[in-house]
Amino acid sequence: MESTLHKHLKKLSLYWLKAKMTDLCANEVKLFVRRKKIQADALGINLKRQEARIIEVKSSRSDFLRDEVLHSSYGYHAVSDYTYIMTPEDLLTVEELPARYGLLEVDDYDNITVKKKPTKNPKRIMTLETLLKRTGRAATNAVLFQELSKETKDVTGGKFASNAAASLIHATCPVCKKRHKYLVGTKQEEVECQTASCRQAIPLDKARVHIITKYNEDFYEELSALIKEDKG
Repeated sequence: MESTLHKHLKKLSLYWLKAKMTDLCANEVKLFVRRKKIQADALGINLKRQEARIIEVKSSRSDFLRDEVLHSSYGYHAVSDYTYIMTPEDLLTVEELPARYGLLEVDDYDNITVKKKPTKNPKRIMTLETLLKRTGRAATNAVLFQELSKETKDVTGGKFASNAAASLIHATCPVCKKRHKYLVGTKQEEVECQTASCRQAIPLDKARVHIITKYNEDFYEELSALIKEDKG
C-alpha cells in the first residue's frame, strides 16, 4: 500500500515538473518498454525543447534499494532526457545515485532542493510522441479525480468573506503529511494536527494551506440567531 509520504512527494513532483516543463505533466504514467511495464511517478514534457523529464519518488531506503528498474537498461533514465529521484531530506547520498540520475530533496515544509543535476540521456529509447500520448492519457485520467477543486470549493460562494474573522482551511501536517480541515482565526499562526498519533503544531505560514471559505461577524450573528430560534 502506498504511504501518505509517498503520495505527498508524488504530488510535489508534479508541481515541480509543471514549473519546469510547462506543457504537459502527469503522475503515474504507464509505459511499456521492451515488453516491460514500468510506471513513472511523474513525467513532464516540453514541446518546444522536445524534451521529457521523469521523477521517481522514493520515500524510504528500502523502496530505493529494491527498485531494479533504476539500474536496468529499460529504466526511467533510458526513457527520458533527464531523470531525477525525489526523496525526503538526507535519505540518500549523491554517491548512491544510479548513473545519470539527479537528486531532488524535500524538506518538512515542501521546499524542494536540487542536490544533484541529472546527466542528459543522449538518446531516448522511446519517442517523444509515445511519451506524449502516455502522459496525456494519465493527465486525462487524473482530471476525473480532481482533489484540489473539491478541497477548495466554497459552498457559501464567499457570502461571509468580507472582513472575515475566521477561515475553514485544508492544511498538510509537515510531520505526518496527513491533510485535514481546520477552523482558524485570521491572525492564527499555528494549529494542532488532528491526526491522533501526531498532534504536532502546524505553522500556518509555512505549511501547504488552502482556504475553503471565510467567516465574518454576519455569519456568527446569523448562526447565533438560528441556534437561538432552534432552542426556543
